[in-house]
Amino acid sequence: MYILGINGGFRQGYQDVSACLVKDGVVLAAIEEERISRVKFSAGKLPYSSIVEVLKIAGIAIQEVDVVAFHGSTWGADFDEKITTYFKNQFGYSPKVQRYHHHDCHATGTFFSSGFSHALILSMDNSGDGISAQIAIGRDNKLAIVKRFERPQSLGLFYSLITQYCGFVKDSEEYKLMGLAAFGDPLKFDFSWLLHSSSEGFSLNTDYLNVPAPLAPSLHRDEMNFNEKFIAKMGTGRRIPNSPVTQFYKDVAASAQHQLGNTILELLRSYTLSTGIKNICLSGGVALNCLMNQKIMNADFADNIFVQPASSDAGISMGAAFLATLDNGIKPIAPANAFLGNEFRDDEIEKVLNLCHINYTKVSNLVQSAAEDIAKGYVIGWFQGRMEFGPRALGNRSILANPAVPNMQQTVNQKIKFRESFRPFGASVLAEEIATYFVGKPKDAPYMTLVYDVVESKKDAIPAVVHADGTCRIQTVSSTDNPLYHRLLLAVKQATGIGLLLNTSFNLNHEPIVNTPREAIASFYASGIDCLYIGSFRVAK
Repeated sequence: MYILGINGGFRQGYQDVSACLVKDGVVLAAIEEERISRVKFSAGKLPYSSIVEVLKIAGIAIQEVDVVAFHGSTWGADFDEKITTYFKNQFGYSPKVQRYHHHDCHATGTFFSSGFSHALILSMDNSGDGISAQIAIGRDNKLAIVKRFERPQSLGLFYSLITQYCGFVKDSEEYKLMGLAAFGDPLKFDFSWLLHSSSEGFSLNTDYLNVPAPLAPSLHRDEMNFNEKFIAKMGTGRRIPNSPVTQFYKDVAASAQHQLGNTILELLRSYTLSTGIKNICLSGGVALNCLMNQKIMNADFADNIFVQPASSDAGISMGAAFLATLDNGIKPIAPANAFLGNEFRDDEIEKVLNLCHINYTKVSNLVQSAAEDIAKGYVIGWFQGRMEFGPRALGNRSILANPAVPNMQQTVNQKIKFRESFRPFGASVLAEEIATYFVGKPKDAPYMTLVYDVVESKKDAIPAVVHADGTCRIQTVSSTDNPLYHRLLLAVKQATGIGLLLNTSFNLNHEPIVNTPREAIASFYASGIDCLYIGSFRVAK
């Protein structure tokens, strides 16, 4: 049975558009629309290009799909007809349409991707189907809802409000606020007047918010979530975008991060004690907050933690497909990894190189050549295998560099990513060496969704990936997760003595991660990347 899960919608607020194809519980392919459309988030549309791509990967026609699974269970009875009409107009055929609740999709997607037999599931975002957060219990093939928080009681709204106030774009640049938090004082501002926490949950003080009407869509990115009363409370106005970031806003970022982390810790502690369940699954956009995840993973009440790699609304397509799978009596199977996108053969890549009149070399030992370039201090583009699903590059669409080079963090930020100097970089590390460099309870972190403290004696050895607070967002790499990337890390260790790489996504600032060879070549020549390893070929400037 083929089930096509999709995410998106006809309004601008529906973003992270994606498609996921599942056959008999096995995920065959999952792709975000932005990777193909080249429009970040692809807001306000349905995933036409992603649907075409996942069908192509599976080698099937739309007529072979049994069910189209979608979120939006509260969107009214006529919405099924809208989706059916869309498929008929775009593809000439529409499978049966089945809709599910937004947060049930988040919860199901993370639980059945975790491999846990049972777990406490927390999904958190701005809102979806009128709900901003949900606590559920997953056990075997069933999902039981424990508690829901209705909009505007929203952890996502709290964090996006502070993101806006600090001069960044809400629903887009929350990761900048997270990075900025390391430079501030987390106790400078007490935000309990805005976000109050208790063992029963949390509440957001709406007196300081611009709140949409109950059935109205969320505010546009350019509309402020906070009002004049909030500004008066803070004592100064919003930071003007692209202006210098003063210490005041650094302290605001740190204090908001502190409030968010403590609120969720108190919430999860209460529900793990009442349920006795110590496996925790997270999803929703707030679950991409790696600093918050660090607190949870090291908490005494948590035995295991799993964060859905595509925790944003992109993961809705997988969760919806899993729910439809369950409805048809089939248990979803956890994907082995996040490499669920498309890939390109060497002959396809070489054709593009020739069409673009690129000078290139076919290398006989790919990992050895790349490791030697990295050891020389070169920054390389690494385009290999199937594209990742989710916002993190995990070694197939990555920009890689030697973390031991003292100024490498500044170099990659300024000359390659063209972004703010305070932004940190993650690290890929050999799974067998995680304890050598990092301190944290879990001994594997394959999806770069967790932050670890860096071992004090190793900070000077890998300065390019150590953030201002002494932490690093990491990806552990094993020979089973990604054999080629693991061999590269082994070769780098042999060349440099360090089995670790600075790893950032293969894209320039404000652009989606590269999807095709042509896009990889374009980003290579539009930036300060020194060498490009694309398939079996090496391109140098």
